[in-house]
This record gives sequence, C-alpha cells and structure tokens, in this order.
Amino acid sequence: MQADDIAAEVRRLSDIEAIKQLKARYTRLVDAKDWEAWGQLFTEDGHLHTDGGPIEGRDNVVAGISKALADAVTVHRLHPPEITLTGPDTASAIWPMTDYVTGTFGGRALIIRGYGHYHEDYLRTPDGWRFKRSRLIRQRVETTPGAPS
Repeated sequence: MQADDIAAEVRRLSDIEAIKQLKARYTRLVDAKDWEAWGQLFTEDGHLHTDGGPIEGRDNVVAGISKALADAVTVHRLHPPEITLTGPDTASAIWPMTDYVTGTFGGRALIIRGYGHYHEDYLRTPDGWRFKRSRLIRQRVETTPGAPS
C-alpha cells in the first residue's frame, strides 16, 4: 500500500469513527434532554423525520422534539451501523436501533418499545460532522398502557 493510499484509508476510518461518535452523542443527549447541545449536532438547515412527521431547520427540530419528549423518559440503543462516505464532505448511514420510552402522550400514560432504523445523511462542517437529514423508520412498535413499575 502506498503512502497516499494509507493516508486516504486513515482519513476514511477517522471520518467513520467521527460519525459514530456524533450518533453516540445524539442518543446520549436526547436521553439526557440536553436540547442545546443536541441541537448543535445538526446543520442549521437540518431535517428530522420521526413518528411525529418531518421537521425542517435545526431550531424547529429542537423545539419539536423537546416538546414531544417533555413528559417522557427515553432510553435509546444503537446497533452496528452501515456508514458510507458519499463524497469528501458527505456521508450516509443506516443505524439499527431500539428505544424504550415512558411518558404521557395525548393524555395517556404509555410505555413504548420501538425497533427500527435511522436513515441519515451527514455533512462535514468547520465544526466537524453534523446531521443533515435523519429519518427514523420503525419496523415494530409495542405500546403498553400505564407507567412503568
């Protein structure tokens, strides 16, 4: 392997690791409800699409998710991703996930267990990798009435 090839491979692996760290911060910060720090993980024009529908723009994403989860406790778990570098400053990934959410939704106390995948696009910015688009597609949702014991 030539020096240029080695440097390119180190850069590729470094970018993949940075994206993994970004997603790890995403789940930790949403579970901690640290909305200010969580919002900084998105580009200014970031897009998020969850069970509640699409939200455009970082400020709207933070406002919408913080409101939706105001009375909830969340626990997110990620599983090994498929990350593809699509350009020198762009990437995409699919992350298998599970989550456990307890809270009051529409006036009803619920326990929600979800299973699915995040489909995401990233952009390298002067501050590092950021979420450009994130869409959660669930394969299964289990809901149970009532608060957890």
